[in-house]
Amino acid sequence: MDSFLDSTVIVKYMEYNYTKEQLRKMCFEYINSLNTKIFISFIVKEELQRVILQRKEMYECVLKKIKYPDYEIDYKKTNFLNKGTAIFAQDLYLKVKDCNIIRLKKDFNSEIDFLNASIALFLKNKITETAITRPDLDSFILSVVHNYIDDFADCRVLTSAIQMQANKQTFFFVTADKHFDSGTYNFIENDLKLKDYNKPKLKNLLYEK
Repeated sequence: MDSFLDSTVIVKYMEYNYTKEQLRKMCFEYINSLNTKIFISFIVKEELQRVILQRKEMYECVLKKIKYPDYEIDYKKTNFLNKGTAIFAQDLYLKVKDCNIIRLKKDFNSEIDFLNASIALFLKNKITETAITRPDLDSFILSVVHNYIDDFADCRVLTSAIQMQANKQTFFFVTADKHFDSGTYNFIENDLKLKDYNKPKLKNLLYEK
């Protein structure tokens, strides 16, 4: 069966090269095992770029706090961080605050460069088709999906996947995001307002053993 990939799966697939963690391993092995078509939307492509910008800003905040200990990592004063990533940045600071700042900056830059290069290569070599831009999003589907999923970025991704499914054989919607649990997805699949729309089959690697 073909697969539509969420950005979380793609990022974890790439991160497995330097972080040998179980969920990343599952994402890496899943994508490497595919011999069918792989789809994404331009919404997913935008999310991948946003992940890099968010990661870069997070590292900049950590470095700034090492240099100026009184600096407060406040996501409300950043461009791309949210409450969760700000907490992660604070935890990361506590782990690395005694490290050599020059070496740390070099390591952070190296990771960002790696992610940029990996994404470019992935899009070129792995993706069969990219479709559905933000202006293409069906506002009706989006509003129904938003009834079940609070995170609007995730709503856009799923809406684009449902739209891509329209003229294709059923494919997997592959993710590793907690917002796409089977219970929530089941409500979306069975919502009578979407009865005339084909939906992809959910495959959330976060909940697979």
